[in-house]
Amino acid sequence: MIQQQVEETLCSYGINKNDPLLVALSGGPDSMALLHLLNASGYHCTVAHCNFHLRGEESDEDTRFVLDYCRQNNIPFFVKHFNTLEEAKRRGISIEMAARDLRYSWFYELLKSENLRWIVTGHHGDDMIETFFLNLVRGTGLRGLKGMQVINGKVVRPMLSVGREQIEDYCRIHNIPFRTDSSNSDTSFQRNRIRHVVMPVFKDLNPGFFYTMMQNFRNLQEAWQIVETEVERVKKDMVAGEGDIWMIPIKLIAQHPQKNTVLFELLRPYGFNRQTVAEIIDGLEGTPGKQFFSDNYRLIRDRFNLVVVPKEKDEQEYFYINSDETEVLKPVPLKIRRFVPDNDFRFSRSPQCIHLDADMIEFPLTLRHWKPGDQFRPLGMETFKKLSDFFVDEKFSLVDKERTWLLLSGDQIVWVVGRRIDDRFKVTAKTKNILEIKMEEG
Repeated sequence: MIQQQVEETLCSYGINKNDPLLVALSGGPDSMALLHLLNASGYHCTVAHCNFHLRGEESDEDTRFVLDYCRQNNIPFFVKHFNTLEEAKRRGISIEMAARDLRYSWFYELLKSENLRWIVTGHHGDDMIETFFLNLVRGTGLRGLKGMQVINGKVVRPMLSVGREQIEDYCRIHNIPFRTDSSNSDTSFQRNRIRHVVMPVFKDLNPGFFYTMMQNFRNLQEAWQIVETEVERVKKDMVAGEGDIWMIPIKLIAQHPQKNTVLFELLRPYGFNRQTVAEIIDGLEGTPGKQFFSDNYRLIRDRFNLVVVPKEKDEQEYFYINSDETEVLKPVPLKIRRFVPDNDFRFSRSPQCIHLDADMIEFPLTLRHWKPGDQFRPLGMETFKKLSDFFVDEKFSLVDKERTWLLLSGDQIVWVVGRRIDDRFKVTAKTKNILEIKMEEG
């Protein structure tokens, strides 16, 4: 029965018996049953076993068991040892997450180096039900409740419609040896508590609970497809800004009837969690300028948009331009030339090409971002103006301000790059030498 289910699942996803498979084998009943039935069905299997060194001698015994089984049955295999605790500590993540990342990173390496087609794992229906309850408690929303996908990238889970009892029966009928993880009975772990305490209550209430949950997952996955379709529709109205900036029109979210779910799905790739998204929703009607943070990104509530930008280093960056340089590549691509004006000289009308009195300039020039207290004399004015006020008048967004570069001669602002020069450095009738600086396409 299980063998037929697995074969039909693989066939329905276009995986045939000529496709070389990499089977993730822990030595437990799930993966051992999977390997047995795949071999019995005529699939070409290679085994990958991970030793995470989390259970002392028991982990090493699992490895010896897997090696012995593969050798006895002439199954090609690979084994890798991981210092999982060190990896988790180094990256500041959970042990479970570290183990998962290490495992799948290695699996994908094997796919490439051994010319294999699919990674096949022994995840089954009861795993999916346990994950459902874990995510229900965590409040992950529909994404976490809909269950696993049979195929995700190159990872295939052909036993998701099969229950743990069916797998154990299969192992018993076919005399398949397997290892038992002693920690599986420890109910101090949430997953084990759900398995041994919570799920028996539901099975007592509904003897067909497993099959009811399988139908629930099908229903939830259909509902999720509706959410995905709507999120993709909304994504089309997102605006790509300069570089790696993304802008989400506030009006688009504020008027959406499912704003919490849609905004969360839009921001999830940038690391924003549901609590932060709820705070962003609450601040949609607030004043511009408020910021929200994930590990690697900032979201800024601008006047008309929610602006997502990568976190930048806090330190002020300075770039210097020497008098003999004719081209600058960082941080702004510039072309520079000095010349003596003749009767044919005409000023550029573009704010991206400026002409300065070269004899007023002190080298090296400096490029840096603005800081509080900066002021200059905008072209045409006789008095100084705070740069912060200039930004307001020019309707700069917070992101615009942070991304704007200033060109300085000594400690004096010569040019708000791409916007306005300082009146003190303009070309006059007395100018003998002109310095032209032109912004190039980046």
